[in-house]
Amino acid sequence: MSGIDFQKFGLVGAGLVGGSIAARLARALPDTVLLVHDASPGNAAYVAERHPRSERVGTIAPLAGCDAIFVATPVATIAEQVVTLLQLPNSDALIIDTGSAKQAIVAAVATSGADAGRFVPGHPLAGGISAGPGRASGDIVTARPFVLTPTESTGAEALAHAKILLERLGAEVVEMTPDAHDRLLALGSHLPHLIAYALAGLGTDEPGDLLPASYRGIAAFAGSDAQMWSDIFRANSAELKAAMEEFKKRLDLIAAMADEPVPGVLLETLTDAKARIDALENEE
Repeated sequence: MSGIDFQKFGLVGAGLVGGSIAARLARALPDTVLLVHDASPGNAAYVAERHPRSERVGTIAPLAGCDAIFVATPVATIAEQVVTLLQLPNSDALIIDTGSAKQAIVAAVATSGADAGRFVPGHPLAGGISAGPGRASGDIVTARPFVLTPTESTGAEALAHAKILLERLGAEVVEMTPDAHDRLLALGSHLPHLIAYALAGLGTDEPGDLLPASYRGIAAFAGSDAQMWSDIFRANSAELKAAMEEFKKRLDLIAAMADEPVPGVLLETLTDAKARIDALENEE
């Protein structure tokens, strides 16, 4: 492991999150060097042009000399990228990923046989519907907590250095287990997107100009990248199914209350739900 005097960074993946990390590095640590690699040379060049000391690299081999590397590729490819980086000759770089389904990633890295001591699984909780670096913003790294999900394989030094680095970028760091993270994201992100895709499918035969704002607001999340969400749903399928079952029970309960002749129980249930949302908004 290198010291905490970070001077050279690597970035694998130049989409929305990768571009946002580059933007935050440019703002918080402008004197550092950034090497950007992406399967799309255009995306990599776009991100590289927006950092004062950045360049695009065609392969990940040059990242061996970095102090820290962020892996922000799609969830389905993160583990493969992390393993390749861990196995680069003469590299002691800290590696942090940004995938939103941690258990699948850490399991794949563990079964690879690679020494994962330098790998700190992570995920910035802020994001957006849009994909691609054109909508990237450094605020995506700092607007919400950046979760780290270390495992038994994660080195204590690597975890400490990851926290220091993210705090230097201005992020609030929260630590939890991979399974706790996946349960949280299944309920707070993956299930809402699944509902949006299902709802959008239900409304496709209706005249668009007649659909109310409530439908449009919820279904808008189905405007997210379909390939990305297909990968996420698959990667976190177990926790997503559990969240779906709880949601179905809640739907059935409210529907049953709507059939009751006395409206008090339904009103009380809806009022309680509203109070929960009001409390969340007050916390923010």
